Amino acid sequence: MSACNVRNRTIFCDDNIDVLSGINADSIDLIYLDPPFNKNKEFIAPIGSSAEGAGFKDIFREDDLKDEWLLTIAEDEPGLFHYLNGIKG
Repeated sequence: MSACNVRNRTIFCDDNIDVLSGINADSIDLIYLDPPFNKNKEFIAPIGSSAEGAGFKDIFREDDLKDEWLLTIAEDEPGLFHYLNGIKG
């Protein structure tokens, strides 16, 4: 195995092709990549793949975030939820 040319537990925030091309290939144990965000598309695993039927929407709407936040509050603080939901309209 080649000596690793990056520090252990390094997080890269860059294009993965540029980063990976600079790392010794046989020194890598794990690569974790986040999908691109806000592509305004719906991604669905193809039929026949091991992830068939799985998918996610990569469409960001501010209202979705607000609704999710309100539902979290509803579970923990019902009184506050009713107050905030009334303000929301």
